[in-house]
Amino acid sequence: MEKDESLSLIFHNIKFSEWSEFGQIWVINLLILVYMAKRKASIRWFKIDNKYAYFENLIIDRMENENEYHHIDNGLTIDRYLDIFTVFLKFDESKNFFENLEYLECGQLNNNHPSLDSLSKICRKLKTVRIEGDFRSIYIPLVSLIKYQKNLEILQIIGVKNNSGMWFYEKNIFEIFSSLESISHSLKRFEISGIEMMTDETFEFLGKCKNLEILRLEDSNISHKNFDWISKAELPKLYSLELISNCDGVDFMRQINPIQGILRNKIISSNLKKLYLRNKFLKNYDLLEAIGENCRNLVKFSTQLTANNDIPILFIILENNSNLRELYLNIYLDMHTVDISTEIIMDLAKSLPERIDTVQLELLVNCVHYCRIFLENCSVNLKYFYIIISIDNDIYEYMNCIKGWSKEKGKRIMESSYYPNYMNFCNKIDVVWDENLSII
Repeated sequence: MEKDESLSLIFHNIKFSEWSEFGQIWVINLLILVYMAKRKASIRWFKIDNKYAYFENLIIDRMENENEYHHIDNGLTIDRYLDIFTVFLKFDESKNFFENLEYLECGQLNNNHPSLDSLSKICRKLKTVRIEGDFRSIYIPLVSLIKYQKNLEILQIIGVKNNSGMWFYEKNIFEIFSSLESISHSLKRFEISGIEMMTDETFEFLGKCKNLEILRLEDSNISHKNFDWISKAELPKLYSLELISNCDGVDFMRQINPIQGILRNKIISSNLKKLYLRNKFLKNYDLLEAIGENCRNLVKFSTQLTANNDIPILFIILENNSNLRELYLNIYLDMHTVDISTEIIMDLAKSLPERIDTVQLELLVNCVHYCRIFLENCSVNLKYFYIIISIDNDIYEYMNCIKGWSKEKGKRIMESSYYPNYMNFCNKIDVVWDENLSII
């Protein structure tokens, strides 16, 4: 490589032995990259992350003497680590090193740091981008990075929640999403978490994503108009849809679920194989009815029950999806009232499609009697059974019930675990049976 004085200035008056453990690891990794670049290597996968607090805690936990803490940083901050990396990116050999990159993951880059900007000018052949960060500072290089791509297939965006509500935040998010129109022809998988999308045109681009196969939106604020954009989009190749803990910012008294319009779009719903729907603060209303009418090819299905009239519609969904393999059901007892009875548990067990081998029930079998009734009336060959029960229930009674039923049916338990979750006031039970042994 050419000699660059800026690199030596960064290391000036810093002895390697005095660096923190994290700093030593970081620089060793950089030296490896330099060596590979000098050997004219070309990489396909790269991840850069500055979750410094995480590494710092790991180091502190290993220390026997708390007085050693002052050696952790020693003046070499995470910004200086990234400065070194940015200088590395200026070399011609480094540009060759990254120009064929296909997978790029950037986790929590520092504000206004130029490393992502440098990468956006080098990487033109990316297929996967995973970005986690503060979009006040990185949205410009991120938009640049996206617009330069020709064959980007997977995009995952993870936001920093405390940025929402700022006047410039929504503008930045809108700019990022507007840039996605340039890759709409190639995008196959799109995942968002922790983002506020209240500008009504944010999802307008989605209708052009004819090759989209996977869409996941989680823990985000999405305007009702943006839900409408999704419901109007023609996505003939979409087979996986996950909408988890999202809010549309509309008065909860409104008697409509914003997701149900998406499931009434037959171009979307008729091809779905995986459908996960969870939202603690939102009632289903006509959501399950839309699923029952339009979804016939589900293999994995997750939903919540929010009212008594959801239960008969659930049975219709099970009847219409004979290929179903995994079923996840839950009730949020603190938000919704659903009357569970012995008859309902019995009917649920008897209604399971014959191919189902995985069942998760959250707060549906909230007494050991219901657990016993479900297992005794279950005619499918379960391989995985996961239940969440109230913390007030005796977890050992449940395990004895499951073990007794397994022995009676000749099913060998391969793995089992049970543990309390005090934060959520519940107990969790997880059982895996030997898949080679069928019910006798």
